[in-house]
Amino acid sequence: MGVTEQLRFVGSVARVGAVVAGERLRPRGPVTDVATVPARIDELTPEWLTGALCAGVPGAHVTSFAFGEGSDGTSSRRAITVTYDAAGTSAGLPVDVYSKTTPSFVNRALIGVTGAAGAEALFYSRIRQHLDLGAPAGYFGGWEPRTCRSMVLIEDIVKTRGATFGNALTHVDRPGAESMVREMARYHGGLWQDPRLDREWTDLVDAKTWQDTFNTKTGMDRGALFAFRFAQDEIPAALRARAKDVRPAFAQSMRANVALPQTLLHQDVHPGNWFRLPDGSLNLYDWQGICKGNWALDFAYAITAGLTVEDRRAWERELLALYLQELGEAGGAPPTFDEAWLAYRQQQFHGLIFWTYTLLVGKLSELQPEDHVRMLIRRTSQAVVDLESLDGF
Repeated sequence: MGVTEQLRFVGSVARVGAVVAGERLRPRGPVTDVATVPARIDELTPEWLTGALCAGVPGAHVTSFAFGEGSDGTSSRRAITVTYDAAGTSAGLPVDVYSKTTPSFVNRALIGVTGAAGAEALFYSRIRQHLDLGAPAGYFGGWEPRTCRSMVLIEDIVKTRGATFGNALTHVDRPGAESMVREMARYHGGLWQDPRLDREWTDLVDAKTWQDTFNTKTGMDRGALFAFRFAQDEIPAALRARAKDVRPAFAQSMRANVALPQTLLHQDVHPGNWFRLPDGSLNLYDWQGICKGNWALDFAYAITAGLTVEDRRAWERELLALYLQELGEAGGAPPTFDEAWLAYRQQQFHGLIFWTYTLLVGKLSELQPEDHVRMLIRRTSQAVVDLESLDGF
């Protein structure tokens, strides 16, 4: 089964490569039908944006738009300022919009073929509206599985809310850590064992299936363990001495996760995916890794990666107690503290595997600044030792 999955992955990459080459040889030009996902930002038209942004407002039309600042990484991102006719303006349709697309072969290989772009389109088009949280508002999510074209339109939170973005070197104080806990409790509690996770949002897989697929397609778990040799200064000696136990424990943590009550997981709650608002609150963006699973995976990753080792040690029990309280108030069914503490210990491997694997990939193409990667490896690996996670099952 693993070989079959790998062959499918290689075939999908080859197919997408041919699609991208064809788009370059025969550019499609402006796109007007919202049922068609644009291949790149320069294909947008007022007609297409009308279909994407004006649905539900009779007589509203986009009259013009202008591109603002942007950047390129795993996806291509551009700000868009949108102008409407009188009907659209009076309805308060969004003016400051942020777009995420997958125009290049690299974009589509990294987040298209793996399904991440489709997951984010699903979140912003069908899930975000049901949640009371600080994430950007979602206006449109389009995804074509065959071509791996995607287009997501969301709130430009820099302009609308004065958001600023951090990274692994940004210090999170106690109020910030508490706001992270509240944000996670809101979306976990809001969709706690929600039947739509299985019946309606059928593209959502569980955390174990998600991880098994990535391990098969990309060798993530094996690559992460191989990368231990490049992080000798970051990983405590006690963990390096038991490196052979990490992969089995990680697999066991995934089995434990899906055996517990399920909700929506973000899965990639590292410091670079939180934005700060002027009131000091921290909120999540970049919802490409969503799946269904147990709350402890997100909580453990966020607290361990986001806080200094010293702050995590000092605050983790109190933050967990706060999370359980907030989870209950948001609609979840909190476990006892002892049950939650065990789950927290067991779910420490996710962040460690993600960041040692990122270090390995960085030897070929840097996805994150190496000093940031090493900082997160230091934090997550120390937590595995402190919490005796290898012996937590």
